[in-house]
Amino acid sequence: MIRFDIPDDETLLLRDTAERFVADHYGLAQRNVMLEQPPEQVPPHWGEMAELGWLAAAVPEAAGGLGLSAAQLVPMLEVLGRGLVLEPVGPVAMKCAATLARALPDAGAELEPILSGERIALVAEGAPGAPVSAVKTGGALVLSGVAPLVMAGPWAQVFWVVAELDGAPVLMRIPAEAADVTPVRLVDGQVAARVCFDGVRCAQEDVVTGCAEALAYGRDMALVGVLAEMSGLVDALHGATLDYVKLREQFGRAIGRFQVVQHRMSEMFIRREEVHSMARLAAEAMEGDDAAFRGKLVSAARVKIAKDARVVMRDAVQLHGGIGVTDELAVGHMLKRLLVLSQVEGGRASHLKRFRALIGL
Repeated sequence: MIRFDIPDDETLLLRDTAERFVADHYGLAQRNVMLEQPPEQVPPHWGEMAELGWLAAAVPEAAGGLGLSAAQLVPMLEVLGRGLVLEPVGPVAMKCAATLARALPDAGAELEPILSGERIALVAEGAPGAPVSAVKTGGALVLSGVAPLVMAGPWAQVFWVVAELDGAPVLMRIPAEAADVTPVRLVDGQVAARVCFDGVRCAQEDVVTGCAEALAYGRDMALVGVLAEMSGLVDALHGATLDYVKLREQFGRAIGRFQVVQHRMSEMFIRREEVHSMARLAAEAMEGDDAAFRGKLVSAARVKIAKDARVVMRDAVQLHGGIGVTDELAVGHMLKRLLVLSQVEGGRASHLKRFRALIGL
């Protein structure tokens, strides 16, 4: 059940801090300057984000983090999504750090430089149906395979590679310089990489076995982060469109006074509220111990939010007209970010398939 409790002080502090950060550092002109930088260059505010505690928020206190729940993080992540922030808070904090905290017996030592912002570590996985594989050769393991899309990949110092070894998943710690990293900039301006691990060797002491549960948890946690960002973007798109229809005039009056436009705005509002609720449902599912139940709710939220976001994007473009898809307005950047986030951590089709499997269809 979705709880609509009044947010606690920690949640409000994280949200308010994120709002001030976005207001100070992420105006559209400031963001455009960052987009012009080489893809290998880390955005300038990563250290500040670590100091604010955002990277440690999802990690248990026993591992050196703040021990906050996913539900407590959603408001902050919505603000970062709304602000079109480029730093990889989700891939590092919500996926990599959350996974390592569960997978490593003594996670604190490995996580400390990550949570302090000194090191960027990322989880790298093969494509569905084409996993990275590992074979034993002497006293080491040799990898083979490609991670086709690692968000923020060019900025990583360490990759934690999900590989198959004797039919079971393992995590392998690989220094970034040992892999072949090809930077790419996505349509929304985010940086990613294609990472090839063919022939890369890994020592036995850098292999973590028995990590299937931690990997499943990390994937779901990462998806919650993506859905929270999408929730913030849908809210921003609705707000920007509402402001526009109040100002744009046609036939001598604001287009927002026409009934058909009012119907569209009402539909966008309903979709926004559905996205808001489903993001919180997915976050609350992370609190339970039943992995199958958690998976069903998180995948269901992904399917519903992807559908609603598509409707909001369509109506935002139609009501803005052609300028809505340009980079002159923040709306154009929001549309591109939503399109990318709709595919990150598995798209609608893959999660619909997962949901059907989990309910036995």
